[in-house]
Amino acid sequence: MKIQKTFAMAAVLLLPLIMGRSQEAGAPNQYALIPAAAPPQEHPLSSEASFFYDQLAPYGQWLRIDPYGWVWSPNNLDASWRPYTDGHWVYADCGWTWVSELEWGWAPFHYGRWFFHEQRGWCWVPGSEWSPAWVAWHWGDDWCGWAPMPPLVAWDTFSDWDAVVPTFGWCFVEHRDFRDRHLQGHIALVARNGTLLQATRNVTRFEVRDRSVLNLSITPEQVEKATGRAVRRFQVAEINSPGGGLVNINGKTSIYVYRPVVRETKVIMPIPGEATMSQARPAITFDELRRNEEARRKLEAEQARERDALERLHQSELRASPRGLSARELMERQQAEHRAFNEHVNRQQQVFENRQQSPPPPAPPPRSAAMISPQRSGGRNGR
Repeated sequence: MKIQKTFAMAAVLLLPLIMGRSQEAGAPNQYALIPAAAPPQEHPLSSEASFFYDQLAPYGQWLRIDPYGWVWSPNNLDASWRPYTDGHWVYADCGWTWVSELEWGWAPFHYGRWFFHEQRGWCWVPGSEWSPAWVAWHWGDDWCGWAPMPPLVAWDTFSDWDAVVPTFGWCFVEHRDFRDRHLQGHIALVARNGTLLQATRNVTRFEVRDRSVLNLSITPEQVEKATGRAVRRFQVAEINSPGGGLVNINGKTSIYVYRPVVRETKVIMPIPGEATMSQARPAITFDELRRNEEARRKLEAEQARERDALERLHQSELRASPRGLSARELMERQQAEHRAFNEHVNRQQQVFENRQQSPPPPAPPPRSAAMISPQRSGGRNGR
């Protein structure tokens, strides 16, 4: 009897370690991992994952994470990385469009959705519908912000994005920096996101016109009024392969976009050596250990810089209190930002440590001869 009770208690204690926990918002058990004791099963790729699999495999790992199925986790990015930070915004005939600096950015920033996994960091759920950028928007007197929309939420019927987007997922910049070509250096500290969310309002708005998704959240007139500079309008021109950028043609500026129609391919069999979060990692090599230590030092140095920047900002506010805030309100706000910073550091450390323990990515399967070649978009597709 005592042995049975001991096993029962151990099962209760181990369950949270085996199953994932959600972060801030989303469906219950949103990030449930595959149980370590689960028997081997076949898990076919979705039609969206099969379409993007070969094209993204060189740049990241495909993992199976419930309830989304197969998702993609990019390689060679810091534990502090967030989606929609490496690049800039341009205004095109479909609205504010994200132009990524990353080689694989044509897919995960325009199809599908991102979510934060407490062990892997930001992961991408494939989707079939192209958009200028699947992000929610905030706008205020001095600041503008955006954040990746979460999966499993219909963009055309849902409006309360603040309730489902984690606070740490937002990126805020001052109006004067919104149109900079390299936004990453202008994004506010994550610790300040709660303050900036209160200082702005959600203005997310998408529409479908002529079977195309348009981002109408922020008008070019708003940006022109805030910055005192004219917003240049671009035309979207499609190309047949990834890459491209801003190109001047006969005095007119166009943004070249690769946006193939996502169709089901023949790659629907389980991935050889499929990766789950429960696999054991092989013994680490000396070179891997050295790279890990360098990455750790880099992360800790970045956290130290952010801590110093937050302290300098708080000291500046104490010398000249922000308008409309009492001394007590300022103290409470700074305390909240300190707590947010500590949570931010802990979150990064957890992702970093789990990445060091995770197995290496599986070898990509050979490209199937039955793969359907990507086609240019010709209409609206389902999500």
